[in-house]
Amino acid sequence: MGFKIELRAGGEIGLVEKGFEKFLRDEYCESDVFFTADFRNAHPERIEEFFKLARATHANLSEYIHLSIARHNWEATHRLGDVRVPTLVLIGTNDQARSNHLLQAEALKNRIPGAELKVLEGQSHGFFWQAPEETNAVIIDWVKCHSINT
Repeated sequence: MGFKIELRAGGEIGLVEKGFEKFLRDEYCESDVFFTADFRNAHPERIEEFFKLARATHANLSEYIHLSIARHNWEATHRLGDVRVPTLVLIGTNDQARSNHLLQAEALKNRIPGAELKVLEGQSHGFFWQAPEETNAVIIDWVKCHSINT
């Protein structure tokens, strides 16, 4: 069985050209994938702290390659209609981490029965770190609305 890995600028090509550690640091700390440029420029110490935490649990190169292959070859969206619990899909308007996550979030909302989509204006993939108060408020409000009163 053959595997196909798409090579895209900033994606796997960046990994090959930069080496794994530089690729990860650039993705987390230098690109718009996780944080907006304004946030990175205003809070370099928070970006570094995030990188250290993320890197400590991030897959190493071999595992990362296997995860990338699996992600490109696995399809289970047909099972989303089986979800039977309240579901919040939360995303930032600038979340473009290698693909259009906004379109993917819409697909989740449309395929999971009763799912709700909340979009954080101006946020990237790392919205939970960049805007924790806003993120927490959205999640807490949503949970309160969906809590079972006993």
